[in-house]
Amino acid sequence: MRRAEPAVTLVAMGSQRVLVTGTTRGLGLAVAETLLARGWHVVGLARGAAPSRLATGAYRHCVVDLADLPALERWIEREAPGLFPAAETRRLGLVNNAALLEQGSTEELGSEALARALLVGSAAPTLLMGWALGAAPRVPLRIVNVSSGAASSPYPGWSAYCMGKAALDMASAVVGLELEEVPRLAGRDASVVSYAPGVVDTAMQAEIRAADPASFPRRARFVELHMRGELVAPSRPAAEIADLLDADGLPRFSRRRFGG
Repeated sequence: MRRAEPAVTLVAMGSQRVLVTGTTRGLGLAVAETLLARGWHVVGLARGAAPSRLATGAYRHCVVDLADLPALERWIEREAPGLFPAAETRRLGLVNNAALLEQGSTEELGSEALARALLVGSAAPTLLMGWALGAAPRVPLRIVNVSSGAASSPYPGWSAYCMGKAALDMASAVVGLELEEVPRLAGRDASVVSYAPGVVDTAMQAEIRAADPASFPRRARFVELHMRGELVAPSRPAAEIADLLDADGLPRFSRRRFGG
């Protein structure tokens, strides 16, 4: 169901447009604010309502449960064309930020929690990458997939989260190869970055510090990082993500880390 006037009536010709998932809080919210300040027109995708901090004509919020792939596909087919008209877009961005932690040892994980984590963390972002590749094929495309150290390092109690991040990193690398080897994508000005933002001071970190150490034995490390003031403010990786979306000359695929 449409919730407002079509976004095309709100934006100027030849604008920079970006889709950001998980904009209701944390890093996703910071990314949206940073991009709005840089003149991007931002569409946010999240389960919850739009934050009041994003109340601007350059921001459009769409309520979609990323764990419901048929609902996301309907949004792509029915809503996205009006929000991202190819003829009025001069640069297209996608930031796959949303993820679910779903803490608990593997023996404790239920099927619903496991499925939701993988759908939100890897399946929905992959579907959105496919959309982005076809949405405006004649303009530069920059995709930033928010990764984590958990994509390559196992954490006890995080099997669902680690799986989702590892799968997203691999999907990013596959898209990079497709940009090199699939004939219809040849010559496309497009780049995919798997970006690890560091240990960011978000609500997810509060969830980690509140975890039961019987299920997440490494909780003490994250409590210590918080006590030492070593968590990264969301605005800092958000600025680096915005830089990547603005950048020219990026490789087809690359892995980046905060501050690197």
